[in-house]
Amino acid sequence: MMDVLSRLALEWIPISLTRDGRVVADVFKHSLSAMDGLPPYSQARIIELISNRLLKARPRPCLWVSVDAPGSWYFNEMQRFVKPRIPTVILPEREAPKDVWDFSPHGYPSLAENVENPRMELPFTVTNFGYKPNLIRVLRILARLKAAHRPEIASLTGLSQSQVRNLLQQLQAKGLIERRQIGKYEGWAIRTRGLSLAHRSWNIPKGVHFTKYRGEFRYAGERHRRVSRLWRAWLGTAYPSIEIWESWTEVPLQYGIPDALAWGSHRGKEILFWLEVDSGHSSRKTMEANYKRRLQLAYAHASRWGIPIVFCIMGPLWIVEHFRWCIPGMSPQVAIIGHDWRDSGNLPEYEFGKWREKFSMSRFNEPTRSHRKLPFDPNQYPPKPKKVAKIKPPKPKSVKPKFSTGSENVDRGYRRRSEGEE
Repeated sequence: MMDVLSRLALEWIPISLTRDGRVVADVFKHSLSAMDGLPPYSQARIIELISNRLLKARPRPCLWVSVDAPGSWYFNEMQRFVKPRIPTVILPEREAPKDVWDFSPHGYPSLAENVENPRMELPFTVTNFGYKPNLIRVLRILARLKAAHRPEIASLTGLSQSQVRNLLQQLQAKGLIERRQIGKYEGWAIRTRGLSLAHRSWNIPKGVHFTKYRGEFRYAGERHRRVSRLWRAWLGTAYPSIEIWESWTEVPLQYGIPDALAWGSHRGKEILFWLEVDSGHSSRKTMEANYKRRLQLAYAHASRWGIPIVFCIMGPLWIVEHFRWCIPGMSPQVAIIGHDWRDSGNLPEYEFGKWREKFSMSRFNEPTRSHRKLPFDPNQYPPKPKKVAKIKPPKPKSVKPKFSTGSENVDRGYRRRSEGEE
Protein backbone atom coordinates (compact mmCIF):
# COMPACT_ATOMS: atom_id res chain seq x y z
CA MET A 1 0.00 0.00 0.00
CA MET A 2 2.80 2.37 0.85
CA ASP A 3 4.38 1.70 -2.55
CA VAL A 4 1.18 2.68 -4.38
CA LEU A 5 0.79 5.91 -2.40
CA SER A 6 4.45 6.82 -2.91
CA ARG A 7 3.68 7.30 -6.62
CA LEU A 8 1.13 10.04 -5.85
CA ALA A 9 1.71 13.74 -5.19
CA LEU A 10 -1.18 14.70 -2.90
CA GLU A 11 -1.89 16.32 0.45
CA TRP A 12 -3.36 14.14 3.20
CA ILE A 13 -5.93 16.21 5.14
CA PRO A 14 -8.10 13.94 7.35
CA ILE A 15 -11.37 15.50 8.51
CA SER A 16 -12.31 14.85 12.13
CA LEU A 17 -15.94 13.72 12.43
CA THR A 18 -16.13 13.57 16.24
CA ARG A 19 -15.05 15.90 19.02
CA ASP A 20 -12.46 13.48 20.39
CA GLY A 21 -10.99 12.92 16.90
CA ARG A 22 -11.32 9.12 17.02
CA VAL A 23 -13.43 8.99 13.85
CA VAL A 24 -12.10 10.68 10.72
CA ALA A 25 -12.62 10.83 6.99
CA ASP A 26 -9.57 9.71 4.98
CA VAL A 27 -9.32 12.75 2.66
CA PHE A 28 -6.64 13.40 0.04
CA LYS A 29 -6.37 16.81 -1.61
CA HIS A 30 -5.41 17.38 -5.26
CA SER A 31 -4.88 21.01 -6.31
CA LEU A 32 -4.95 22.21 -9.91
CA SER A 33 -5.02 25.48 -11.79
CA ALA A 34 -6.80 26.44 -14.99
CA MET A 35 -3.55 28.13 -16.09
CA ASP A 36 -1.57 24.86 -16.05
CA GLY A 37 -1.87 24.46 -19.84
CA LEU A 38 -4.33 21.53 -19.75
CA PRO A 39 -8.00 21.71 -20.78
CA PRO A 40 -10.72 20.40 -18.41
CA TYR A 41 -10.88 17.08 -20.28
CA SER A 42 -7.22 16.28 -19.53
CA GLN A 43 -7.46 17.40 -15.91
CA ALA A 44 -10.46 15.11 -15.42
CA ARG A 45 -8.42 12.15 -16.69
CA ILE A 46 -5.71 12.92 -14.10
CA ILE A 47 -8.36 12.82 -11.37
CA GLU A 48 -9.55 9.42 -12.60
CA LEU A 49 -5.98 8.07 -12.55
CA ILE A 50 -5.49 9.33 -9.00
CA SER A 51 -8.80 7.79 -7.92
CA ASN A 52 -7.76 4.39 -9.26
CA ARG A 53 -4.53 4.49 -7.26
CA LEU A 54 -6.25 5.58 -4.06
CA LEU A 55 -8.82 2.82 -4.44
CA LYS A 56 -6.03 0.24 -4.50
CA ALA A 57 -4.17 1.72 -1.52
CA ARG A 58 -6.86 2.69 1.02
CA PRO A 59 -10.12 1.03 2.11
CA ARG A 60 -12.24 4.22 2.33
CA PRO A 61 -10.47 7.10 0.56
CA CYS A 62 -12.05 10.46 -0.30
CA LEU A 63 -10.68 12.86 -2.91
CA TRP A 64 -10.92 16.63 -2.57
CA VAL A 65 -10.17 18.51 -5.82
CA SER A 66 -9.34 22.19 -5.40
CA VAL A 67 -9.69 24.21 -8.63
CA ASP A 68 -8.03 27.60 -9.02
CA ALA A 69 -9.82 29.25 -11.97
CA PRO A 70 -11.27 32.66 -12.80
CA GLY A 71 -14.89 32.67 -13.90
CA SER A 72 -17.19 29.66 -13.78
CA TRP A 73 -16.84 27.89 -17.13
CA TYR A 74 -13.68 25.89 -16.35
CA PHE A 75 -15.06 24.82 -12.97
CA ASN A 76 -18.36 23.70 -14.53
CA GLU A 77 -16.54 21.71 -17.22
CA MET A 78 -14.45 19.98 -14.54
CA GLN A 79 -17.57 18.95 -12.65
CA ARG A 80 -19.11 17.57 -15.82
CA PHE A 81 -16.06 15.63 -17.03
CA VAL A 82 -15.15 13.94 -13.74
CA LYS A 83 -16.89 10.60 -13.25
CA PRO A 84 -16.27 9.83 -9.55
CA ARG A 85 -15.00 6.34 -8.79
CA ILE A 86 -14.46 7.15 -5.13
CA PRO A 87 -16.16 9.81 -2.95
CA THR A 88 -15.06 13.02 -4.70
CA VAL A 89 -15.79 16.71 -4.24
CA ILE A 90 -14.70 19.50 -6.62
CA LEU A 91 -14.56 22.92 -4.98
CA PRO A 92 -13.12 26.36 -5.74
CA GLU A 93 -9.72 27.13 -4.29
CA ARG A 94 -10.91 28.92 -1.14
CA GLU A 95 -13.56 26.37 -0.14
CA ALA A 96 -13.11 23.13 1.79
CA PRO A 97 -15.31 20.11 2.59
CA LYS A 98 -16.67 19.93 6.15
CA ASP A 99 -18.24 16.48 6.26
CA VAL A 100 -18.43 13.15 4.42
CA TRP A 101 -21.79 14.23 3.02
CA ASP A 102 -20.09 16.91 0.94
CA PHE A 103 -18.60 14.18 -1.27
CA SER A 104 -20.34 12.45 -4.16
CA PRO A 105 -21.03 9.64 -3.50
CA HIS A 106 -20.87 10.34 0.22
CA GLY A 107 -17.75 9.27 2.09
CA TYR A 108 -17.47 6.74 4.89
CA PRO A 109 -15.93 7.32 8.34
CA SER A 110 -12.87 5.44 9.55
CA LEU A 111 -11.26 4.94 12.93
CA ALA A 112 -8.27 7.24 13.33
CA GLU A 113 -6.14 4.39 14.64
CA ASN A 114 -6.73 2.40 11.46
CA VAL A 115 -5.80 5.27 9.12
CA GLU A 116 -2.02 5.57 8.99
CA ASN A 117 -0.14 8.63 7.80
CA PRO A 118 0.71 7.96 4.12
CA ARG A 119 4.14 8.48 2.59
CA MET A 120 3.66 10.53 -0.60
CA GLU A 121 5.58 13.02 -2.70
CA LEU A 122 5.00 16.72 -2.22
CA PRO A 123 2.67 18.41 -4.74
CA PHE A 124 4.58 20.33 -7.38
CA THR A 125 5.22 24.02 -6.84
CA VAL A 126 7.50 26.17 -8.95
CA THR A 127 9.40 27.58 -5.97
CA ASN A 128 10.12 24.16 -4.41
CA PHE A 129 11.67 22.80 -7.60
CA GLY A 130 13.70 25.91 -8.44
CA TYR A 131 12.17 26.74 -11.85
CA LYS A 132 10.81 30.01 -13.15
CA PRO A 133 7.02 30.05 -13.74
CA ASN A 134 7.36 31.08 -17.40
CA LEU A 135 9.91 28.30 -17.99
CA ILE A 136 7.47 25.66 -16.73
CA ARG A 137 4.65 27.24 -18.74
CA VAL A 138 6.58 26.96 -22.01
CA LEU A 139 7.50 23.36 -21.17
CA ARG A 140 3.86 22.46 -20.46
CA ILE A 141 2.68 23.97 -23.74
CA LEU A 142 5.36 22.09 -25.66
CA ALA A 143 4.47 18.85 -23.84
CA ARG A 144 0.95 19.11 -25.21
CA LEU A 145 2.02 20.08 -28.74
CA LYS A 146 5.01 17.63 -28.88
CA ALA A 147 6.67 19.80 -31.58
CA ALA A 148 5.98 23.38 -32.61
CA HIS A 149 7.48 26.56 -34.02
CA ARG A 150 8.36 29.54 -31.84
CA PRO A 151 5.41 31.79 -32.92
CA GLU A 152 2.97 28.97 -32.09
CA ILE A 153 4.48 28.48 -28.62
CA ALA A 154 4.48 32.24 -28.00
CA SER A 155 0.81 32.46 -29.00
CA LEU A 156 -0.38 29.69 -26.67
CA THR A 157 1.72 30.87 -23.72
CA GLY A 158 0.66 34.49 -24.10
CA LEU A 159 4.28 35.66 -23.98
CA SER A 160 6.27 37.70 -26.48
CA GLN A 161 8.46 35.93 -29.03
CA SER A 162 11.64 37.43 -27.55
CA GLN A 163 10.73 36.03 -24.12
CA VAL A 164 9.91 32.63 -25.60
CA ARG A 165 13.20 32.60 -27.53
CA ASN A 166 15.19 33.03 -24.31
CA LEU A 167 13.09 30.46 -22.43
CA LEU A 168 13.50 27.89 -25.20
CA GLN A 169 17.26 28.34 -25.11
CA GLN A 170 17.26 27.80 -21.35
CA LEU A 171 15.19 24.62 -21.70
CA GLN A 172 17.54 23.39 -24.42
CA ALA A 173 20.56 24.02 -22.16
CA LYS A 174 18.92 21.87 -19.46
CA GLY A 175 18.39 19.04 -21.96
CA LEU A 176 14.58 19.21 -21.75
CA ILE A 177 13.87 20.14 -25.40
CA GLU A 178 15.70 19.96 -28.72
CA ARG A 179 15.63 21.52 -32.16
CA ARG A 180 13.81 19.54 -34.83
CA GLN A 181 12.88 19.99 -38.48
CA ILE A 182 9.11 20.49 -38.75
CA GLY A 183 8.02 20.66 -42.36
CA LYS A 184 10.09 23.25 -44.22
CA TYR A 185 11.33 25.08 -41.13
CA GLU A 186 13.16 24.28 -37.93
CA GLY A 187 11.17 24.16 -34.72
CA TRP A 188 11.31 22.76 -31.20
CA ALA A 189 10.38 19.34 -29.82
CA ILE A 190 10.19 18.11 -26.24
CA ARG A 191 12.47 15.32 -25.03
CA THR A 192 11.70 12.48 -22.63
CA ARG A 193 13.23 14.36 -19.70
CA GLY A 194 11.05 17.35 -20.50
CA LEU A 195 7.92 15.19 -20.61
CA SER A 196 8.77 13.70 -17.22
CA LEU A 197 9.11 17.16 -15.69
CA ALA A 198 5.87 18.35 -17.33
CA HIS A 199 4.00 15.32 -15.96
CA ARG A 200 5.49 15.97 -12.53
CA SER A 201 4.35 19.60 -12.70
CA TRP A 202 0.79 18.37 -13.36
CA ASN A 203 1.04 15.93 -10.39
CA ILE A 204 0.31 12.95 -12.64
CA PRO A 205 0.83 9.60 -10.84
CA LYS A 206 4.02 7.81 -11.77
CA GLY A 207 3.80 4.82 -14.10
CA VAL A 208 0.52 5.73 -15.83
CA HIS A 209 -0.09 6.26 -19.55
CA PHE A 210 -1.18 9.84 -20.18
CA THR A 211 -0.13 10.44 -23.80
CA LYS A 212 -3.58 10.06 -25.38
CA TYR A 213 -5.12 12.50 -22.88
CA ARG A 214 -2.33 15.10 -22.96
CA GLY A 215 -2.01 16.11 -26.60
CA GLU A 216 -4.21 17.53 -29.30
CA PHE A 217 -7.28 15.39 -29.78
CA ARG A 218 -7.14 15.05 -33.57
CA TYR A 219 -4.50 15.30 -36.28
CA ALA A 220 -4.67 18.27 -38.64
CA GLY A 221 -2.71 19.43 -41.68
CA GLU A 222 0.27 21.76 -41.30
CA ARG A 223 -1.46 25.02 -42.26
CA HIS A 224 -4.67 24.02 -40.49
CA ARG A 225 -2.70 23.32 -37.31
CA ARG A 226 -0.67 26.54 -37.56
CA VAL A 227 -3.75 28.77 -37.86
CA SER A 228 -5.33 27.00 -34.86
CA ARG A 229 -2.25 27.45 -32.69
CA LEU A 230 -2.00 31.16 -33.55
CA TRP A 231 -5.62 31.79 -32.54
CA ARG A 232 -4.77 33.47 -29.22
CA ALA A 233 -2.26 35.85 -30.78
CA TRP A 234 -4.73 36.59 -33.61
CA LEU A 235 -7.41 37.55 -31.06
CA GLY A 236 -5.01 39.71 -29.08
CA THR A 237 -4.14 41.73 -32.20
CA ALA A 238 -7.71 42.06 -33.47
CA TYR A 239 -9.38 42.78 -30.10
CA PRO A 240 -6.89 44.53 -27.76
CA SER A 241 -9.56 45.13 -25.08
CA ILE A 242 -10.11 41.39 -24.52
CA GLU A 243 -8.32 39.58 -21.70
CA ILE A 244 -7.42 36.00 -22.68
CA TRP A 245 -6.96 33.66 -19.72
CA GLU A 246 -6.08 30.47 -21.58
CA SER A 247 -6.18 28.92 -25.04
CA TRP A 248 -6.05 25.32 -26.29
CA THR A 249 -6.13 23.55 -29.66
CA GLU A 250 -8.22 20.46 -30.51
CA VAL A 251 -9.92 20.37 -27.11
CA PRO A 252 -12.98 18.19 -26.34
CA LEU A 253 -15.90 20.04 -24.79
CA GLN A 254 -19.30 18.97 -23.59
CA TYR A 255 -20.55 19.71 -27.08
CA GLY A 256 -18.08 19.41 -29.98
CA ILE A 257 -14.31 19.60 -30.47
CA PRO A 258 -13.23 23.09 -31.65
CA ASP A 259 -10.02 23.44 -33.67
CA ALA A 260 -9.02 26.12 -31.14
CA LEU A 261 -10.71 27.54 -28.08
CA ALA A 262 -9.78 30.75 -26.25
CA TRP A 263 -11.28 31.48 -22.83
CA GLY A 264 -11.24 34.94 -21.35
CA SER A 265 -13.28 38.00 -20.44
CA HIS A 266 -14.54 41.15 -22.15
CA ARG A 267 -15.84 44.09 -20.19
CA GLY A 268 -15.93 41.97 -17.04
CA LYS A 269 -17.97 39.13 -18.60
CA GLU A 270 -16.70 35.62 -19.25
CA ILE A 271 -16.55 34.68 -22.95
CA LEU A 272 -15.38 31.85 -25.22
CA PHE A 273 -13.86 32.23 -28.70
CA TRP A 274 -14.52 29.09 -30.76
CA LEU A 275 -12.45 28.65 -33.95
CA GLU A 276 -13.09 26.27 -36.84
CA VAL A 277 -10.50 26.09 -39.63
CA ASP A 278 -11.49 24.66 -43.01
CA SER A 279 -8.90 24.07 -45.75
CA GLY A 280 -11.56 23.61 -48.45
CA HIS A 281 -10.94 19.95 -49.25
CA SER A 282 -14.55 18.91 -48.59
CA SER A 283 -17.51 19.36 -50.90
CA ARG A 284 -20.07 22.08 -50.28
CA LYS A 285 -22.68 19.51 -49.27
CA THR A 286 -20.35 17.94 -46.70
CA MET A 287 -19.35 21.36 -45.39
CA GLU A 288 -22.97 22.41 -44.91
CA ALA A 289 -23.75 19.23 -42.96
CA ASN A 290 -20.65 19.55 -40.75
CA TYR A 291 -21.03 23.20 -39.84
CA LYS A 292 -24.75 23.08 -39.22
CA ARG A 293 -24.03 20.37 -36.65
CA ARG A 294 -21.10 22.27 -35.10
CA LEU A 295 -23.09 25.48 -34.81
CA GLN A 296 -25.88 23.59 -33.09
CA LEU A 297 -23.28 22.24 -30.64
CA ALA A 298 -22.01 25.77 -29.96
CA TYR A 299 -25.61 26.97 -29.41
CA ALA A 300 -26.18 24.12 -26.93
CA HIS A 301 -22.97 24.89 -25.06
CA ALA A 302 -23.78 28.60 -24.74
CA SER A 303 -27.31 27.82 -23.58
CA ARG A 304 -26.24 25.17 -21.07
CA TRP A 305 -23.64 27.27 -19.24
CA GLY A 306 -25.10 30.69 -19.99
CA ILE A 307 -21.82 31.94 -21.45
CA PRO A 308 -21.54 33.95 -24.70
CA ILE A 309 -19.54 32.39 -27.55
CA VAL A 310 -17.91 33.99 -30.56
CA PHE A 311 -17.86 31.36 -33.32
CA CYS A 312 -15.31 32.02 -36.07
CA ILE A 313 -14.82 30.19 -39.37
CA MET A 314 -11.45 30.67 -41.04
CA GLY A 315 -10.19 29.36 -44.36
CA PRO A 316 -9.96 30.27 -48.06
CA LEU A 317 -12.18 33.08 -49.29
CA TRP A 318 -14.76 30.86 -50.99
CA ILE A 319 -15.17 28.78 -47.82
CA VAL A 320 -16.04 31.82 -45.72
CA GLU A 321 -18.40 33.16 -48.40
CA HIS A 322 -20.26 29.85 -48.60
CA PHE A 323 -20.38 29.44 -44.82
CA ARG A 324 -23.28 31.89 -44.47
CA TRP A 325 -25.52 29.26 -46.08
CA CYS A 326 -24.55 26.77 -43.35
CA ILE A 327 -25.98 28.86 -40.49
CA PRO A 328 -29.10 27.14 -39.06
CA GLY A 329 -30.70 30.27 -37.59
CA MET A 330 -29.06 32.51 -35.02
CA SER A 331 -28.70 32.29 -31.25
CA PRO A 332 -28.72 35.50 -29.16
CA GLN A 333 -25.79 34.12 -27.13
CA VAL A 334 -23.56 33.34 -30.13
CA ALA A 335 -21.84 35.76 -32.50
CA ILE A 336 -20.68 34.28 -35.83
CA ILE A 337 -17.79 35.79 -37.78
CA GLY A 338 -15.81 34.70 -40.84
CA HIS A 339 -12.40 35.71 -42.10
CA ASP A 340 -9.79 34.82 -44.70
CA TRP A 341 -6.94 32.88 -43.11
CA ARG A 342 -4.36 34.81 -45.19
CA ASP A 343 -5.20 38.13 -43.51
CA SER A 344 -3.37 37.55 -40.22
CA GLY A 345 -4.23 39.63 -37.15
CA ASN A 346 -7.50 41.04 -38.51
CA LEU A 347 -11.03 40.00 -37.58
CA PRO A 348 -14.44 41.63 -38.10
CA GLU A 349 -16.24 43.23 -35.18
CA TYR A 350 -18.61 40.65 -33.71
CA GLU A 351 -22.22 41.20 -32.65
CA PHE A 352 -24.23 38.56 -30.82
CA GLY A 353 -27.07 37.08 -32.80
CA LYS A 354 -25.61 38.20 -36.15
CA TRP A 355 -23.16 37.12 -38.87
CA ARG A 356 -20.20 39.37 -39.68
CA GLU A 357 -17.41 39.11 -42.25
CA LYS A 358 -14.50 41.27 -43.37
CA PHE A 359 -13.11 40.78 -46.88
CA SER A 360 -11.78 44.24 -47.78
CA MET A 361 -8.07 43.31 -47.65
CA SER A 362 -8.73 39.81 -48.95
CA ARG A 363 -10.46 41.22 -52.04
CA PHE A 364 -7.55 43.57 -52.61
CA ASN A 365 -4.99 40.75 -52.39
CA GLU A 366 -7.02 38.31 -54.47
CA PRO A 367 -5.26 37.55 -57.77
CA THR A 368 -7.05 38.82 -60.89
CA ARG A 369 -6.57 37.99 -64.56
CA SER A 370 -4.78 40.72 -66.51
CA HIS A 371 -6.42 42.21 -69.61
CA ARG A 372 -3.14 43.31 -71.21
CA LYS A 373 -2.31 41.86 -74.61
CA LEU A 374 0.68 39.56 -74.84
CA PRO A 375 3.59 40.80 -77.03
CA PHE A 376 3.60 37.45 -78.86
CA ASP A 377 1.07 35.09 -80.38
CA PRO A 378 0.49 32.16 -77.99
CA ASN A 379 -0.99 30.09 -80.83
CA GLN A 380 2.44 29.68 -82.40
CA TYR A 381 3.36 27.22 -79.65
CA PRO A 382 1.94 23.74 -80.13
CA PRO A 383 -0.23 22.40 -77.31
CA LYS A 384 1.20 19.89 -74.94
CA PRO A 385 0.55 16.40 -76.29
CA LYS A 386 -1.92 14.39 -74.28
CA LYS A 387 -0.93 11.08 -72.84
CA VAL A 388 -2.40 8.15 -74.70
CA ALA A 389 -4.22 5.87 -72.35
CA LYS A 390 -2.77 2.39 -72.47
CA ILE A 391 -5.30 -0.36 -72.91
CA LYS A 392 -4.48 -3.17 -70.55
CA PRO A 393 -5.29 -6.65 -71.82
CA PRO A 394 -7.85 -8.52 -69.72
CA LYS A 395 -6.54 -11.00 -67.24
CA PRO A 396 -6.87 -14.61 -68.34
CA LYS A 397 -9.49 -16.63 -66.55
CA SER A 398 -8.31 -18.96 -63.85
CA VAL A 399 -8.03 -22.63 -64.84
CA LYS A 400 -7.98 -23.84 -61.25
CA PRO A 401 -10.73 -26.33 -60.35
CA LYS A 402 -13.61 -24.95 -58.35
CA PHE A 403 -14.53 -26.67 -55.11
CA SER A 404 -17.81 -26.50 -53.23
CA THR A 405 -17.86 -24.52 -50.01
CA GLY A 406 -20.23 -26.64 -47.91
CA SER A 407 -21.53 -30.16 -47.42
CA GLU A 408 -25.13 -29.09 -48.08
CA ASN A 409 -24.29 -27.91 -51.58
CA VAL A 410 -22.36 -31.11 -52.22
CA ASP A 411 -25.31 -33.30 -51.19
CA ARG A 412 -27.72 -31.19 -53.23
CA GLY A 413 -25.49 -31.55 -56.28
CA TYR A 414 -25.27 -35.32 -55.96
CA ARG A 415 -29.03 -35.54 -55.49
CA ARG A 416 -29.73 -33.59 -58.65
CA ARG A 417 -27.24 -35.64 -60.61
CA SER A 418 -28.73 -38.92 -59.45
CA GLU A 419 -32.27 -37.74 -60.28
CA GLY A 420 -31.17 -36.80 -63.79
CA GLU A 421 -29.54 -40.16 -64.38
CA GLU A 422 -32.71 -41.97 -63.37
